[in-house]
Amino acid sequence: MYKDGHSRQSILELIDEIPVAYYRLSAMAEQLHGHMGVGGPHRSILKMLFVDGEQTAPDLARRKLVTRQAIQPHLDDLQAKGFVAAVDNPRHRRSSLYSLTKSGIDLCVAIQKRELEELETWVPDMDPAAVASALKAVRDLNEALDARLAGAATSRQADGEPSAA
Repeated sequence: MYKDGHSRQSILELIDEIPVAYYRLSAMAEQLHGHMGVGGPHRSILKMLFVDGEQTAPDLARRKLVTRQAIQPHLDDLQAKGFVAAVDNPRHRRSSLYSLTKSGIDLCVAIQKRELEELETWVPDMDPAAVASALKAVRDLNEALDARLAGAATSRQADGEPSAA
């Protein structure tokens, strides 16, 4: 048993449900924003830039646990659509800093507004206490996984293995 009384089976079930919710939310994003040429990967990059400000492609990739090469085409597409701008990075010659343009900021606000409106109609009966509990459980899980992944990366580097980033 875990300290809060959940069984291993409950944790496994939670872990199994997370990708199901992720793919359904991605499908929702495609339905809501596809006509603007903004899908799930674009939305997550826009959201990170909106919340956290300018970042490099490697910074964004590390946060999403993917390679820079996986992020770059999405940044290029967002830049071509006028939602993201790249500027020289004073800390690194070859890695531009990406930030939202005015159009990108406006798009993020519109996306969030539309998603909130739609969620109210798609899942109107969700208990706020259950949502808060689920949020806490997923945050706790992410925190534990981040600590474990950071420890594993540190251990690999100490053993002389190259880092994954």
